[in-house]
Amino acid sequence: MEERTRKMTGRFQMDSVVVDFGVNRAIDHVTMDIQPGEIVGLLGHNGAGKSTILNLASGAIRWTAGSVRIDGQEIANGSTPRDFSQAGVAVIHQEPSLIHSLSVFDNMCLGHRFSASMTNGRKRELVSSALADLGIDVGIDSPAGTLTIGQRQMVDLARSTMSSSVRVLLLDEPTAALGAAETEELHALIRKFASEGTSVIYVSHRLPDILDICGRIIVLNTGRMIMDSPASSLSLQDLSNALAPGLKKTAKVAPEHIGAPVLDIRMAHGEVHAAKGEVIGLFGMASGEQFSLAADLFGLGSPQERDEASFTLADKEYAPANPVAAIRNGVFYVPPDRDVEGLIADFPAKTNILMPWYRKLGSSWHVSGNFGEDMYRQCREDLQIIGPDGETPIGQFSGGNRQKHLLARWMMPAKADVLVMAQPTQGVDIGAKDDIVRAVRRKAGEGACILVASSETDEIVSMCDRAYVILGDRVLEYTGDDLNDENLLQGLLSLAHIRSGGKPASTPDSVSAGAVVNAASR
Repeated sequence: MEERTRKMTGRFQMDSVVVDFGVNRAIDHVTMDIQPGEIVGLLGHNGAGKSTILNLASGAIRWTAGSVRIDGQEIANGSTPRDFSQAGVAVIHQEPSLIHSLSVFDNMCLGHRFSASMTNGRKRELVSSALADLGIDVGIDSPAGTLTIGQRQMVDLARSTMSSSVRVLLLDEPTAALGAAETEELHALIRKFASEGTSVIYVSHRLPDILDICGRIIVLNTGRMIMDSPASSLSLQDLSNALAPGLKKTAKVAPEHIGAPVLDIRMAHGEVHAAKGEVIGLFGMASGEQFSLAADLFGLGSPQERDEASFTLADKEYAPANPVAAIRNGVFYVPPDRDVEGLIADFPAKTNILMPWYRKLGSSWHVSGNFGEDMYRQCREDLQIIGPDGETPIGQFSGGNRQKHLLARWMMPAKADVLVMAQPTQGVDIGAKDDIVRAVRRKAGEGACILVASSETDEIVSMCDRAYVILGDRVLEYTGDDLNDENLLQGLLSLAHIRSGGKPASTPDSVSAGAVVNAASR
Protein backbone atom coordinates (compact mmCIF):
# COMPACT_ATOMS: atom_id res chain seq x y z
CA MET A 1 0.00 0.00 0.00
CA GLU A 2 2.86 2.40 0.76
CA GLU A 3 4.40 1.85 -2.69
CA ARG A 4 1.10 2.59 -4.33
CA THR A 5 0.64 5.73 -2.23
CA ARG A 6 3.95 7.17 -3.45
CA LYS A 7 2.93 6.66 -7.09
CA MET A 8 -0.64 7.99 -6.92
CA THR A 9 -1.41 9.97 -10.07
CA GLY A 10 -5.17 9.56 -10.44
CA ARG A 11 -8.01 12.00 -10.60
CA PHE A 12 -9.44 11.19 -7.16
CA GLN A 13 -7.01 10.21 -4.43
CA MET A 14 -7.34 9.34 -0.76
CA ASP A 15 -4.06 8.89 1.11
CA SER A 16 -4.28 7.01 4.43
CA VAL A 17 -7.56 8.66 5.35
CA VAL A 18 -8.99 8.16 8.86
CA VAL A 19 -12.47 9.18 10.01
CA ASP A 20 -13.41 8.98 13.68
CA PHE A 21 -16.82 9.67 15.19
CA GLY A 22 -15.96 10.05 18.84
CA VAL A 23 -14.43 6.77 19.94
CA ASN A 24 -15.75 4.93 16.87
CA ARG A 25 -13.41 4.63 13.86
CA ALA A 26 -15.48 4.59 10.66
CA ILE A 27 -12.57 4.74 8.18
CA ASP A 28 -9.22 3.23 9.09
CA HIS A 29 -6.28 4.41 6.94
CA VAL A 30 -7.92 3.92 3.54
CA THR A 31 -5.88 4.74 0.44
CA MET A 32 -7.35 4.72 -3.06
CA ASP A 33 -6.32 6.13 -6.43
CA ILE A 34 -8.99 6.40 -9.15
CA GLN A 35 -8.00 7.28 -12.70
CA PRO A 36 -9.90 9.52 -15.16
CA GLY A 37 -12.58 7.49 -16.93
CA GLU A 38 -12.43 4.65 -14.40
CA ILE A 39 -15.63 3.21 -12.90
CA VAL A 40 -14.88 1.75 -9.48
CA GLY A 41 -17.37 -0.27 -7.43
CA LEU A 42 -17.28 0.35 -3.69
CA LEU A 43 -18.72 -2.54 -1.69
CA GLY A 44 -19.04 -3.57 1.92
CA HIS A 45 -21.54 -4.76 4.49
CA ASN A 46 -23.80 -2.24 6.20
CA GLY A 47 -21.64 -0.07 8.43
CA ALA A 48 -18.43 -0.93 6.54
CA GLY A 49 -17.72 2.73 5.72
CA LYS A 50 -19.07 3.18 2.18
CA SER A 51 -21.38 6.08 3.01
CA THR A 52 -18.66 7.70 5.11
CA ILE A 53 -16.32 7.72 2.11
CA LEU A 54 -19.01 9.25 -0.10
CA ASN A 55 -19.74 11.86 2.56
CA LEU A 56 -16.12 12.93 2.94
CA ALA A 57 -15.61 12.84 -0.85
CA SER A 58 -18.49 15.30 -1.27
CA GLY A 59 -17.66 17.60 1.66
CA ALA A 60 -20.44 16.47 3.99
CA ILE A 61 -18.02 15.48 6.78
CA ARG A 62 -14.43 16.16 7.84
CA TRP A 63 -11.72 13.53 8.09
CA THR A 64 -9.53 12.95 11.13
CA ALA A 65 -6.25 12.25 9.34
CA GLY A 66 -4.87 11.74 5.85
CA SER A 67 -5.41 13.75 2.69
CA VAL A 68 -7.81 13.99 -0.27
CA ARG A 69 -6.76 15.21 -3.72
CA ILE A 70 -8.54 15.91 -6.99
CA ASP A 71 -6.26 16.03 -10.03
CA GLY A 72 -3.31 16.34 -7.70
CA GLN A 73 -4.72 19.38 -5.88
CA GLU A 74 -5.13 18.76 -2.16
CA ILE A 75 -8.62 19.56 -0.81
CA ALA A 76 -8.58 21.39 2.51
CA ASN A 77 -10.10 19.43 5.37
CA GLY A 78 -13.34 21.17 6.29
CA SER A 79 -14.15 22.21 2.71
CA THR A 80 -17.88 22.57 2.14
CA PRO A 81 -20.05 20.59 -0.30
CA ARG A 82 -20.05 23.72 -2.50
CA ASP A 83 -16.23 23.67 -2.51
CA PHE A 84 -16.22 20.03 -3.61
CA SER A 85 -18.86 20.79 -6.25
CA GLN A 86 -16.73 23.60 -7.65
CA ALA A 87 -13.81 21.15 -7.75
CA GLY A 88 -15.91 18.93 -10.02
CA VAL A 89 -17.50 16.46 -7.59
CA ALA A 90 -21.14 15.46 -8.14
CA VAL A 91 -23.07 13.05 -5.91
CA ILE A 92 -26.30 11.19 -6.70
CA HIS A 93 -28.05 9.62 -3.73
CA GLN A 94 -30.38 6.62 -3.70
CA GLU A 95 -33.32 8.96 -3.10
CA PRO A 96 -32.98 11.93 -5.48
CA SER A 97 -32.72 15.25 -3.63
CA LEU A 98 -35.54 16.96 -5.50
CA ILE A 99 -38.45 18.93 -4.04
CA HIS A 100 -41.55 17.16 -5.32
CA SER A 101 -43.79 20.25 -5.26
CA LEU A 102 -41.41 22.26 -7.46
CA SER A 103 -41.08 21.95 -11.22
CA VAL A 104 -38.14 20.28 -12.92
CA PHE A 105 -36.95 23.76 -13.93
CA ASP A 106 -37.06 25.12 -10.37
CA ASN A 107 -35.29 22.02 -9.02
CA MET A 108 -32.58 22.30 -11.67
CA CYS A 109 -31.95 25.93 -10.69
CA LEU A 110 -31.67 25.24 -6.96
CA GLY A 111 -28.11 25.63 -5.72
CA HIS A 112 -26.85 27.35 -8.87
CA ARG A 113 -25.65 30.93 -8.91
CA PHE A 114 -26.74 32.82 -11.99
CA SER A 115 -25.65 36.32 -12.93
CA ALA A 116 -28.12 39.07 -12.10
CA SER A 117 -28.45 39.92 -15.78
CA MET A 118 -29.41 36.39 -16.89
CA THR A 119 -32.98 36.28 -18.10
CA ASN A 120 -35.46 33.58 -17.18
CA GLY A 121 -35.54 32.55 -20.82
CA ARG A 122 -31.78 31.97 -20.83
CA LYS A 123 -32.07 29.89 -17.66
CA ARG A 124 -34.70 27.73 -19.33
CA GLU A 125 -32.36 27.24 -22.29
CA LEU A 126 -29.59 26.09 -19.95
CA VAL A 127 -31.90 23.65 -18.17
CA SER A 128 -33.29 22.25 -21.42
CA SER A 129 -29.77 21.87 -22.82
CA ALA A 130 -28.51 20.05 -19.70
CA LEU A 131 -31.41 17.60 -19.90
CA ALA A 132 -31.00 17.11 -23.65
CA ASP A 133 -27.25 16.45 -23.29
CA LEU A 134 -28.09 13.43 -21.13
CA GLY A 135 -30.99 12.32 -23.30
CA ILE A 136 -33.55 13.03 -20.57
CA ASP A 137 -37.03 13.53 -22.03
CA VAL A 138 -39.13 15.26 -19.35
CA GLY A 139 -41.05 18.54 -19.42
CA ILE A 140 -39.17 21.23 -17.54
CA ASP A 141 -42.43 22.58 -16.13
CA SER A 142 -43.57 19.18 -14.83
CA PRO A 143 -43.69 18.87 -11.02
CA ALA A 144 -40.82 16.65 -9.87
CA GLY A 145 -43.30 14.58 -7.87
CA THR A 146 -44.95 13.37 -11.09
CA LEU A 147 -41.75 11.77 -12.39
CA THR A 148 -40.72 8.17 -11.89
CA ILE A 149 -37.82 7.61 -9.51
CA GLY A 150 -35.62 6.80 -12.50
CA GLN A 151 -36.51 10.13 -14.13
CA ARG A 152 -35.89 11.97 -10.86
CA GLN A 153 -32.44 10.41 -10.63
CA MET A 154 -31.68 11.52 -14.19
CA VAL A 155 -32.83 15.08 -13.39
CA ASP A 156 -30.71 15.05 -10.24
CA LEU A 157 -27.73 13.99 -12.35
CA ALA A 158 -28.42 16.70 -14.94
CA ARG A 159 -28.62 19.33 -12.20
CA SER A 160 -25.19 18.31 -10.93
CA THR A 161 -23.67 18.68 -14.38
CA MET A 162 -25.45 21.83 -15.53
CA SER A 163 -22.99 24.55 -14.57
CA SER A 164 -19.66 22.74 -14.43
CA SER A 165 -17.86 19.71 -15.81
CA VAL A 166 -17.95 16.66 -13.58
CA ARG A 167 -14.56 15.23 -12.72
CA VAL A 168 -15.72 12.81 -10.02
CA LEU A 169 -19.21 11.25 -9.95
CA LEU A 170 -20.34 9.57 -6.72
CA LEU A 171 -23.31 7.21 -6.95
CA ASP A 172 -24.98 5.83 -3.81
CA GLU A 173 -27.22 2.82 -4.55
CA PRO A 174 -28.37 4.37 -7.84
CA THR A 175 -30.33 1.32 -9.06
CA ALA A 176 -31.89 0.20 -5.76
CA ALA A 177 -35.40 1.28 -6.80
CA LEU A 178 -35.02 0.93 -10.58
CA GLY A 179 -36.28 -1.71 -12.94
CA ALA A 180 -34.14 -3.39 -15.60
CA ALA A 181 -34.85 -0.87 -18.37
CA GLU A 182 -34.18 2.14 -16.12
CA THR A 183 -31.00 0.52 -14.83
CA GLU A 184 -29.81 0.01 -18.40
CA GLU A 185 -30.47 3.67 -19.22
CA LEU A 186 -28.61 4.86 -16.13
CA HIS A 187 -25.64 2.62 -16.87
CA ALA A 188 -25.49 4.00 -20.41
CA LEU A 189 -25.25 7.52 -18.98
CA ILE A 190 -22.53 6.48 -16.51
CA ARG A 191 -20.50 4.96 -19.34
CA LYS A 192 -20.94 8.19 -21.30
CA PHE A 193 -19.49 10.21 -18.41
CA ALA A 194 -16.61 7.76 -18.03
CA SER A 195 -15.82 7.93 -21.75
CA GLU A 196 -15.43 11.71 -21.33
CA GLY A 197 -12.90 11.27 -18.52
CA THR A 198 -15.10 11.38 -15.42
CA SER A 199 -14.01 9.15 -12.53
CA VAL A 200 -16.95 7.23 -11.07
CA ILE A 201 -17.36 5.69 -7.61
CA TYR A 202 -20.37 3.36 -7.67
CA VAL A 203 -21.80 2.06 -4.37
CA SER A 204 -24.35 -0.75 -4.59
CA HIS A 205 -25.51 -3.92 -2.92
CA ARG A 206 -26.67 -5.31 -6.28
CA LEU A 207 -23.59 -7.34 -7.15
CA PRO A 208 -24.59 -8.13 -10.76
CA ASP A 209 -24.94 -4.39 -11.43
CA ILE A 210 -21.47 -3.83 -10.01
CA LEU A 211 -19.96 -6.54 -12.24
CA ASP A 212 -21.87 -5.18 -15.24
CA ILE A 213 -20.48 -1.66 -15.15
CA CYS A 214 -17.38 -1.47 -12.95
CA GLY A 215 -13.82 -2.05 -14.12
CA ARG A 216 -12.40 -2.28 -10.61
CA ILE A 217 -13.91 -3.25 -7.27
CA ILE A 218 -12.93 -2.11 -3.79
CA VAL A 219 -14.36 -3.88 -0.74
CA LEU A 220 -14.43 -2.37 2.76
CA ASN A 221 -14.84 -4.18 6.06
CA THR A 222 -15.18 -2.28 9.36
CA GLY A 223 -13.64 0.78 7.75
CA ARG A 224 -10.65 -0.99 6.22
CA MET A 225 -9.94 -1.81 2.59
CA ILE A 226 -9.77 -5.60 2.25
CA MET A 227 -9.94 -5.94 -1.54
CA ASP A 228 -8.93 -3.86 -4.56
CA SER A 229 -9.16 -6.01 -7.71
CA PRO A 230 -10.08 -5.80 -11.40
CA ALA A 231 -13.74 -6.75 -11.85
CA SER A 232 -12.82 -9.12 -14.68
CA SER A 233 -11.01 -11.35 -12.20
CA LEU A 234 -14.01 -11.68 -9.87
CA SER A 235 -17.19 -13.74 -9.88
CA LEU A 236 -20.40 -13.23 -7.93
CA GLN A 237 -19.22 -15.91 -5.53
CA ASP A 238 -15.89 -14.13 -5.03
CA LEU A 239 -17.71 -10.93 -4.08
CA SER A 240 -20.15 -12.75 -1.83
CA ASN A 241 -17.26 -14.39 0.02
CA ALA A 242 -15.47 -11.06 0.42
CA LEU A 243 -18.59 -9.28 1.68
CA ALA A 244 -19.73 -11.96 4.08
CA PRO A 245 -16.99 -14.53 4.66
CA GLY A 246 -18.31 -17.76 6.11
CA LEU A 247 -21.95 -16.77 5.63
CA LYS A 248 -24.21 -19.77 5.25
CA LYS A 249 -27.16 -18.87 3.11
CA THR A 250 -30.50 -19.57 4.75
CA ALA A 251 -31.91 -22.70 3.19
CA LYS A 252 -35.36 -22.31 1.72
CA VAL A 253 -37.76 -24.53 3.65
CA ALA A 254 -41.40 -25.36 3.35
CA PRO A 255 -43.70 -23.56 5.80
CA GLU A 256 -43.91 -25.33 9.16
CA HIS A 257 -47.68 -25.16 9.22
CA ILE A 258 -50.18 -23.59 6.87
CA GLY A 259 -53.18 -22.39 8.82
CA ALA A 260 -56.60 -21.18 7.80
CA PRO A 261 -57.06 -18.96 4.73
CA VAL A 262 -56.89 -15.34 5.88
CA LEU A 263 -56.71 -13.04 2.83
CA ASP A 264 -58.20 -13.03 -0.66
CA ILE A 265 -57.52 -10.41 -3.33
CA ARG A 266 -59.96 -10.50 -6.24
CA MET A 267 -59.07 -8.88 -9.56
CA ALA A 268 -60.82 -8.86 -12.92
CA HIS A 269 -58.73 -11.69 -14.35
CA GLY A 270 -57.34 -13.48 -11.34
CA GLU A 271 -57.21 -13.93 -7.59
CA VAL A 272 -54.58 -14.03 -4.87
CA HIS A 273 -55.06 -16.31 -1.86
CA ALA A 274 -52.97 -16.33 1.31
CA ALA A 275 -53.16 -18.32 4.55
CA LYS A 276 -51.62 -18.04 7.99
CA GLY A 277 -48.06 -19.34 8.10
CA GLU A 278 -47.35 -18.60 4.42
CA VAL A 279 -44.99 -16.11 2.80
CA ILE A 280 -46.63 -15.03 -0.45
CA GLY A 281 -44.86 -13.05 -3.17
CA LEU A 282 -46.47 -10.37 -5.32
CA PHE A 283 -44.14 -9.82 -8.28
CA GLY A 284 -44.37 -7.28 -11.06
CA MET A 285 -42.66 -4.39 -12.78
CA ALA A 286 -40.92 -1.54 -10.98
CA SER A 287 -43.70 0.76 -9.69
CA GLY A 288 -46.18 -1.93 -10.72
CA GLU A 289 -49.60 -2.93 -9.42
CA GLN A 290 -48.16 -5.17 -6.71
CA PHE A 291 -47.07 -2.05 -4.81
CA SER A 292 -50.45 -0.30 -5.10
CA LEU A 293 -52.15 -3.46 -3.83
CA ALA A 294 -49.77 -3.56 -0.86
CA ALA A 295 -50.49 0.10 -0.04
CA ASP A 296 -54.26 -0.40 -0.44
CA LEU A 297 -54.21 -3.24 2.09
CA PHE A 298 -52.90 -0.71 4.62
CA GLY A 299 -55.56 1.89 3.81
CA LEU A 300 -53.30 4.28 1.92
CA GLY A 301 -54.88 6.44 -0.78
CA SER A 302 -58.57 7.17 -1.15
CA PRO A 303 -61.11 4.30 -1.27
CA GLN A 304 -62.42 5.65 -4.59
CA GLU A 305 -59.05 4.87 -6.19
CA ARG A 306 -59.17 1.20 -5.15
CA ASP A 307 -61.23 -0.11 -8.03
CA GLU A 308 -58.70 -2.57 -9.41
CA ALA A 309 -59.19 -5.14 -6.64
CA SER A 310 -61.37 -6.07 -3.69
CA PHE A 311 -60.23 -7.72 -0.47
CA THR A 312 -61.60 -10.33 1.90
CA LEU A 313 -59.96 -10.63 5.32
CA ALA A 314 -60.91 -13.57 7.54
CA ASP A 315 -64.05 -14.18 5.42
CA LYS A 316 -65.22 -10.56 5.72
CA GLU A 317 -65.11 -7.79 3.15
CA TYR A 318 -62.13 -5.60 3.91
CA ALA A 319 -61.72 -1.99 2.71
CA PRO A 320 -59.68 -0.01 5.27
CA ALA A 321 -60.32 3.73 5.19
CA ASN A 322 -56.88 4.54 6.60
CA PRO A 323 -53.84 2.92 8.27
CA VAL A 324 -55.47 3.12 11.72
CA ALA A 325 -58.31 0.94 10.46
CA ALA A 326 -55.79 -1.48 8.93
CA ILE A 327 -53.83 -1.78 12.18
CA ARG A 328 -57.03 -2.43 14.13
CA ASN A 329 -57.69 -5.32 11.72
CA GLY A 330 -54.21 -6.73 12.33
CA VAL A 331 -52.79 -5.64 8.96
CA PHE A 332 -49.33 -4.03 9.18
CA TYR A 333 -47.24 -2.54 6.37
CA VAL A 334 -43.52 -2.04 5.68
CA PRO A 335 -43.26 0.69 3.00
CA PRO A 336 -40.69 0.53 0.19
CA ASP A 337 -38.91 3.80 1.03
CA ARG A 338 -37.61 3.53 4.58
CA ASP A 339 -36.25 7.08 4.79
CA VAL A 340 -39.20 8.98 3.26
CA GLU A 341 -42.22 6.84 4.17
CA GLY A 342 -40.98 4.88 7.15
CA LEU A 343 -38.51 6.44 9.56
CA ILE A 344 -38.05 9.85 11.17
CA ALA A 345 -34.34 10.54 10.87
CA ASP A 346 -33.99 12.84 13.89
CA PHE A 347 -35.96 10.61 16.27
CA PRO A 348 -34.14 8.04 18.43
CA ALA A 349 -33.85 4.55 16.99
CA LYS A 350 -35.90 3.07 19.83
CA THR A 351 -38.69 5.62 19.30
CA ASN A 352 -38.85 4.76 15.60
CA ILE A 353 -39.63 1.15 16.48
CA LEU A 354 -42.11 1.81 19.30
CA MET A 355 -43.86 4.83 17.76
CA PRO A 356 -47.12 3.17 16.60
CA TRP A 357 -47.49 1.35 19.92
CA TYR A 358 -47.04 4.10 22.50
CA ARG A 359 -50.75 4.14 23.29
CA LYS A 360 -50.35 0.54 24.40
CA LEU A 361 -46.98 0.93 26.07
CA GLY A 362 -47.38 4.28 27.80
CA SER A 363 -49.01 7.69 27.77
CA SER A 364 -46.12 9.84 26.51
CA TRP A 365 -43.30 9.85 24.02
CA HIS A 366 -41.06 8.31 26.66
CA VAL A 367 -42.21 4.81 27.58
CA SER A 368 -42.15 4.33 31.33
CA GLY A 369 -40.81 1.18 32.95
CA ASN A 370 -38.62 -1.46 31.36
CA PHE A 371 -41.00 -2.72 28.70
CA GLY A 372 -39.78 -0.41 25.95
CA GLU A 373 -36.11 -1.08 26.73
CA ASP A 374 -36.67 -4.83 26.83
CA MET A 375 -38.62 -4.78 23.58
CA TYR A 376 -35.96 -2.71 21.81
CA ARG A 377 -33.21 -5.00 23.06
CA GLN A 378 -35.14 -8.04 21.81
CA CYS A 379 -35.64 -6.40 18.40
CA ARG A 380 -31.91 -5.82 18.06
CA GLU A 381 -31.15 -9.42 18.96
CA ASP A 382 -33.76 -10.94 16.67
CA LEU A 383 -32.70 -8.92 13.62
CA GLN A 384 -28.97 -8.71 14.40
CA ILE A 385 -29.06 -4.90 14.45
CA ILE A 386 -25.67 -3.29 14.96
CA GLY A 387 -24.70 0.34 15.53
CA PRO A 388 -25.02 2.91 18.33
CA ASP A 389 -27.54 2.67 21.18
CA GLY A 390 -31.29 3.14 20.92
CA GLU A 391 -31.22 6.79 21.97
CA THR A 392 -29.15 7.69 18.90
CA PRO A 393 -31.10 9.28 16.00
CA ILE A 394 -31.99 6.59 13.48
CA GLY A 395 -30.44 8.67 10.71
CA GLN A 396 -27.00 7.88 12.12
CA PHE A 397 -27.39 4.13 11.50
CA SER A 398 -26.31 2.49 8.23
CA GLY A 399 -28.94 1.84 5.56
CA GLY A 400 -29.30 -1.86 6.31
CA ASN A 401 -29.68 -1.28 10.02
CA ARG A 402 -32.27 1.45 9.40
CA GLN A 403 -34.18 -1.06 7.30
CA LYS A 404 -34.03 -3.60 10.14
CA HIS A 405 -35.46 -1.00 12.55
CA LEU A 406 -38.38 -0.40 10.19
CA LEU A 407 -39.04 -4.14 9.91
CA ALA A 408 -38.78 -4.53 13.69
CA ARG A 409 -41.49 -1.88 14.19
CA TRP A 410 -44.07 -4.06 12.45
CA MET A 411 -42.74 -7.49 13.36
CA MET A 412 -41.99 -7.33 17.09
CA PRO A 413 -44.01 -5.08 19.47
CA ALA A 414 -47.44 -6.27 18.30
CA LYS A 415 -48.60 -9.40 16.49
CA ALA A 416 -49.71 -9.03 12.88
CA ASP A 417 -52.34 -11.23 11.29
CA VAL A 418 -51.21 -10.01 7.87
CA LEU A 419 -47.79 -8.39 7.41
CA VAL A 420 -47.38 -6.66 4.04
CA MET A 421 -43.80 -5.82 3.05
CA ALA A 422 -42.75 -3.79 0.00
CA GLN A 423 -39.22 -4.72 -1.12
CA PRO A 424 -38.03 -5.46 2.43
CA THR A 425 -34.43 -6.32 1.44
CA GLN A 426 -33.90 -3.45 -1.00
CA GLY A 427 -30.54 -1.75 -0.57
CA VAL A 428 -29.16 -4.10 2.08
CA ASP A 429 -26.10 -6.31 1.90
CA ILE A 430 -26.24 -10.11 1.67
CA GLY A 431 -25.61 -10.59 5.38
CA ALA A 432 -28.45 -8.24 6.36
CA LYS A 433 -30.70 -9.87 3.76
CA ASP A 434 -30.07 -13.26 5.35
CA ASP A 435 -30.98 -11.84 8.79
CA ILE A 436 -34.21 -10.43 7.36
CA VAL A 437 -35.17 -13.67 5.60
CA ARG A 438 -34.69 -15.63 8.84
CA ALA A 439 -36.81 -13.12 10.79
CA VAL A 440 -39.59 -13.31 8.18
CA ARG A 441 -39.59 -17.10 8.30
CA ARG A 442 -39.81 -17.01 12.11
CA LYS A 443 -42.76 -14.64 11.93
CA ALA A 444 -44.54 -16.90 9.44
CA GLY A 445 -43.83 -19.85 11.72
CA GLU A 446 -45.66 -18.00 14.49
CA GLY A 447 -48.77 -17.93 12.30
CA ALA A 448 -48.58 -14.59 10.50
CA CYS A 449 -49.61 -14.33 6.87
CA ILE A 450 -46.84 -12.41 5.08
CA LEU A 451 -47.03 -10.75 1.66
CA VAL A 452 -43.85 -9.58 -0.09
CA ALA A 453 -44.38 -7.08 -2.92
CA SER A 454 -41.31 -6.72 -5.12
CA SER A 455 -39.93 -6.14 -8.60
CA GLU A 456 -36.82 -8.24 -7.83
CA THR A 457 -37.01 -11.93 -8.68
CA ASP A 458 -34.30 -12.96 -6.23
CA GLU A 459 -36.15 -11.30 -3.36
CA ILE A 460 -39.34 -13.22 -4.20
CA VAL A 461 -37.62 -16.55 -4.79
CA SER A 462 -35.47 -16.40 -1.64
CA MET A 463 -38.31 -15.45 0.72
CA CYS A 464 -41.58 -16.84 -0.56
CA ASP A 465 -43.47 -20.16 -0.52
CA ARG A 466 -45.72 -19.15 -3.40
CA ALA A 467 -45.76 -16.14 -5.71
CA TYR A 468 -48.18 -14.34 -7.99
CA VAL A 469 -47.02 -12.41 -11.04
CA ILE A 470 -49.26 -9.36 -11.46
CA LEU A 471 -49.61 -7.02 -14.42
CA GLY A 472 -52.67 -4.81 -14.65
CA ASP A 473 -55.59 -6.94 -13.53
CA ARG A 474 -54.07 -10.25 -14.62
CA VAL A 475 -52.41 -12.81 -12.34
CA LEU A 476 -50.25 -15.92 -12.71
CA GLU A 477 -49.33 -18.22 -9.80
CA TYR A 478 -46.06 -20.13 -9.23
CA THR A 479 -45.17 -22.54 -6.46
CA GLY A 480 -42.73 -25.34 -5.64
CA ASP A 481 -40.01 -25.93 -8.20
CA ASP A 482 -41.82 -23.63 -10.63
CA LEU A 483 -41.05 -20.66 -8.37
CA ASN A 484 -37.78 -19.48 -9.91
CA ASP A 485 -36.33 -16.36 -11.52
CA GLU A 486 -36.81 -17.52 -15.09
CA ASN A 487 -40.49 -18.39 -14.66
CA LEU A 488 -41.32 -15.15 -12.87
CA LEU A 489 -39.76 -13.10 -15.66
CA GLN A 490 -41.31 -15.22 -18.38
CA GLY A 491 -44.68 -14.93 -16.65
CA LEU A 492 -44.40 -11.15 -16.62
CA LEU A 493 -43.55 -11.16 -20.33
CA SER A 494 -46.51 -13.46 -21.04
CA LEU A 495 -48.92 -11.12 -19.25
CA ALA A 496 -47.46 -8.15 -21.13
CA HIS A 497 -48.02 -10.06 -24.39
CA ILE A 498 -51.67 -10.67 -23.47
CA ARG A 499 -52.10 -7.06 -22.36
CA SER A 500 -50.80 -5.78 -25.70
CA GLY A 501 -53.37 -7.84 -27.56
CA GLY A 502 -51.01 -10.58 -28.59
CA LYS A 503 -48.53 -8.17 -30.16
CA PRO A 504 -44.89 -7.94 -29.10
CA ALA A 505 -44.71 -6.35 -25.66
CA SER A 506 -43.01 -3.12 -26.68
CA THR A 507 -45.47 -0.45 -25.55
CA PRO A 508 -44.38 1.92 -22.76
CA ASP A 509 -46.73 0.35 -20.21
CA SER A 510 -45.52 -3.20 -20.78
CA VAL A 511 -42.32 -5.05 -20.11
CA SER A 512 -40.11 -5.67 -23.13
CA ALA A 513 -38.28 -8.87 -23.94
CA GLY A 514 -35.00 -6.98 -23.66
CA ALA A 515 -35.88 -5.76 -20.18
CA VAL A 516 -36.70 -9.31 -19.14
CA VAL A 517 -33.38 -10.60 -20.48
CA ASN A 518 -31.51 -7.82 -18.71
CA ALA A 519 -33.33 -8.51 -15.46
CA ALA A 520 -32.62 -12.22 -15.79
CA SER A 521 -28.93 -11.53 -16.26
CA ARG A 522 -28.89 -9.73 -12.91
